[in-house]
Amino acid sequence: MTLPTIGPPADHEINALATLMRETIERLDIYSERAKHAEFAKYTPDAIRALAAEDPHAVIVARDDEGLTGFCLSRFDDGTVWLSWFGTAARARGRGIGTALLAALAGTLPARRAHKIWCDSRTDNLKSKSVLERAGYQRIATLANHWYGQDYYLWEVYP
Repeated sequence: MTLPTIGPPADHEINALATLMRETIERLDIYSERAKHAEFAKYTPDAIRALAAEDPHAVIVARDDEGLTGFCLSRFDDGTVWLSWFGTAARARGRGIGTALLAALAGTLPARRAHKIWCDSRTDNLKSKSVLERAGYQRIATLANHWYGQDYYLWEVYP
């Protein structure tokens, strides 16, 4: 198996990206069904294409010789970047892909004229918490009963 390459998705990869995101979100037992369905509706192939067209740094994927291995979606937000989602295909976990995607996202800040990245994660999402901490993110707040009535941590990093 070759090492993954990281960069923007090719147009022919967008459907596979939407499928990978759906599969990743679907497996999250820490998300309510209502939250999952809202995210499915947000990240359709057309919505991902529109996000990438609006900001060429907003959608990053990792791929190897078998296809997509990971994804990172973000949006520019008034001098900061909001990390919306990142994830790794089940077949590729444990290979540092999440950390590599976060590093690639940090590399987009100068081109986007942004000074920091921020995001949230479910308080019980231990995998995400671990990757974010390894990438230097600091937990800055706990948001109780937040999105969809669930508890979240708010994170930031100044790469």
